[in-house]
Amino acid sequence: MGRMGAEPSERLEGKAPHGWLPISHVESILAIPSLELVGLCDNDTTRLTKLSKLYNVSNTYTDYTKLIDELKPQFLSIATRTKGRTDIIKYACENGVKILYFEKPICNSIAEGRQALAVASERNVVVGYGVNRRYHTAYRKAREILRSGELGKIEHICVEHNSTNLLWAHPHSVDIILFFIESCELEYVQGNCTYIDDYKPSNYMLIDNDPIVNHAFFKFKNGITASISPTRGLNTRITCEKGILTVYSDGTWLEINDINKTGYINNGRIINIDISLSATVNAFSELIEISSGNSIIEKPITNEEIIAGLIMLNGLAFSALNGGVMIKAEDVPEDMVVTGKMGSWYA
Repeated sequence: MGRMGAEPSERLEGKAPHGWLPISHVESILAIPSLELVGLCDNDTTRLTKLSKLYNVSNTYTDYTKLIDELKPQFLSIATRTKGRTDIIKYACENGVKILYFEKPICNSIAEGRQALAVASERNVVVGYGVNRRYHTAYRKAREILRSGELGKIEHICVEHNSTNLLWAHPHSVDIILFFIESCELEYVQGNCTYIDDYKPSNYMLIDNDPIVNHAFFKFKNGITASISPTRGLNTRITCEKGILTVYSDGTWLEINDINKTGYINNGRIINIDISLSATVNAFSELIEISSGNSIIEKPITNEEIIAGLIMLNGLAFSALNGGVMIKAEDVPEDMVVTGKMGSWYA
């Protein structure tokens, strides 16, 4: 029931670009007529009491198993800290939940993610993941342009997401790359990180913090490369054979610059986007449609993409631990754990 789970969007009005509000799970549920908010759960009883009154919800729990057992929800949203999230996912899948939407990252190791998603697959649970740029209208418009072939084949993607922490922020960065490349076949990863309080783990299988990403480079087996830059602005630049498509300021507008025969770019063409629903509302609405059997709706994310994102994140950390060398995708340790700890907080 925290920031992404339930806090009102008033705190972001005038700050977040168009298309992001409402952003919390609870507000998005309330915005969709086909969803009914039947229960809330948090181990912080003060927060739970306050928000249950705000949203007029009488069924409150401090134990997620009791919520699932007693209310038997069809749709469960999970906005907990990362540690323990897969326990909730597995319990929900094994006890009748049909649709799951959970925040990023799904977990702290690749192996743990595979185990949780295997349970979801076995029970035919429809899965949504909180990397919500892939549900945002502007990013989807950008992918529509790329798919049209207007700019030719993608050559490189650069995500400019500031100097930020691996698990706190960069699940979004790696997923943007996967979203546009539309391939999970990573060849190798190479990266450099700064560790909080200069902490260097002696055991490379446990990183008990949330390293700051200075730079990351990825190469996919289809030849496309991608990078994460500490450049400010929350922009994504996609270089193609015939031009560069940029998603500016987290989806505020798009710009296309054609590349002329000399290799320079021409003046940009601005594309403004008409956005009617927020990314989170889009995500929830589409999960309902898919669960009802609507085959027209494109599945917003696959289990393979979720795992590929984990491999990119943990591979980046593993490369940094080894002096920034190239790490093949198959050599990223499946059991390596990144806790995402920042002081007394966890991602």
